[in-house]
Amino acid sequence: MVVYSAQTYYSVPRKPETPAFIHRERCWPEVDKYSPCEAVCPLNQDVPNYIMAIAQGDIKKAIDIIRETNPLPSICGRVCHHPCEVECNRKEVDSPVAIQALKRFAADWGKDELPSPVPRTREAKVAVIGSGPAGLTAAHDLVNKGYGVDIMEAAQIPGGVLTSVIPDFLLPAEAVQADINRIKALGVRIHCNIRVGRDVSMDAIARQGFGAVLIAIGAQKSAGLNIPGSDLAGIATALPFLAEAKQRRIEAVQGKVVVIGGGAVAMDVARTALRLGADEVHVACLECRADMPAYDWEIEEAVKEGVNFHPSLAPQQFASRNGNRVSGIDFKRVTSTSVDSEGRMSWTLMEGAGSDYSMDADVVIVAIGQATDTTGLPAESLKLTGRGTVIINPATGETSMNGVFAAGDITTGRGTISESMAAGRRAAISIDQFLSGQPVTTVDETREIIKIKPEQVPSYLVRKEQWEVPRLSARQAITTTREVSLGYTFWQAVEEAQRCLNCRMCANCVFERGQLCFDTAERLL
Repeated sequence: MVVYSAQTYYSVPRKPETPAFIHRERCWPEVDKYSPCEAVCPLNQDVPNYIMAIAQGDIKKAIDIIRETNPLPSICGRVCHHPCEVECNRKEVDSPVAIQALKRFAADWGKDELPSPVPRTREAKVAVIGSGPAGLTAAHDLVNKGYGVDIMEAAQIPGGVLTSVIPDFLLPAEAVQADINRIKALGVRIHCNIRVGRDVSMDAIARQGFGAVLIAIGAQKSAGLNIPGSDLAGIATALPFLAEAKQRRIEAVQGKVVVIGGGAVAMDVARTALRLGADEVHVACLECRADMPAYDWEIEEAVKEGVNFHPSLAPQQFASRNGNRVSGIDFKRVTSTSVDSEGRMSWTLMEGAGSDYSMDADVVIVAIGQATDTTGLPAESLKLTGRGTVIINPATGETSMNGVFAAGDITTGRGTISESMAAGRRAAISIDQFLSGQPVTTVDETREIIKIKPEQVPSYLVRKEQWEVPRLSARQAITTTREVSLGYTFWQAVEEAQRCLNCRMCANCVFERGQLCFDTAERLL
């Protein structure tokens, strides 16, 4: 198996400068492979090296390595979908390394350290529209290349969904602000309360001397549910509900709440409703439990807190006892669902006896997906899909307009935070090429991935399960909006980091040759 990446931490020119952190120079020339955690990460984070730094107690070194490729470590340490842990080779021994929690530990340790401004070495300047994950990452990368970078954000505070929608119990405001403060310290200027199309036009941006523009405004509208009764009082959509709850504009939610949808946003809505005082919260979705788009750990957390799940149900109409306010939902049972190549879902309804199902509800919140809002963008020259997303060259982020690029959910309709960050990085590389007068193209690396098979694990390797991250209990969690995960202490982080197999450096010896050097034996045995 090989992985293709536009930019990696250990690119060829860096190898002589950055030896492997755990084994000095003596192993590095022999290794030119990816650990699976690096390969699957959208940012190709140098996971083994920063984990090894934590294992040795050098947290400063760890956060420096993390920031080489990740400008938002406080955020990713909390709300990344962490595919690195799914692919972690340590699971073949006992359980994966808690990579995300270790990143959060290092980021929290270094959150107050601000960098010096990057010297301006390029005459050109870039306008970034939107300050979500894609916009912030692109701005970070471009300012580090010497460009002047201005971010234009429509909201009162920067961060996009990070600060407007994601609940504080998952991502507290101070964690987002820590990452944004560092990006601003580098020299990126962020202008809030500026909406393109209302306060400034794309033509006006060009006249202000910006050589390139990146559109990274996300998918900021909630999709509605167009069925009979959808205009009844007591029915809300997910993103406005989460935004109002985050801004403390909703004091309480009473009675029985039904959330329609099976994704991550639906889980956030359900858990938020519990914290606002709902008597009971139910989630109904089209998919069967195994096919729900929410990640398993998101569903598990909701279940622990008391959310009830009703899979394989398709809403048909909203019911009302008085004709004004919702009192229930009528469903049809679903026998199967499928998703096409563009992410559109279709489903088959059960017919005959037992196909109908009804549920009482005092409040209904629809969380069936997000939609883009391209108001203010030049519709005559910027090509869009039928779903309202901006059409780009996915390898470069180029749009149909010369000098205009796009990245993140505005191009895909949905995605994870780290995927949006990676898209912002690709766009920044392309913008640099464009402003330098070079062809806009990709530079890919091909590298083998180190995969360990269970039969390769030596019997003498000490089994040690993942160190559990301290958390509020479910009973405590639903009484507060404070962060549920409490994070590792120093000694817990070091203990957990020492479980890392350091595959890129050590797998060849440990799993192929059956050899352990003193450093590795001291850590793993």
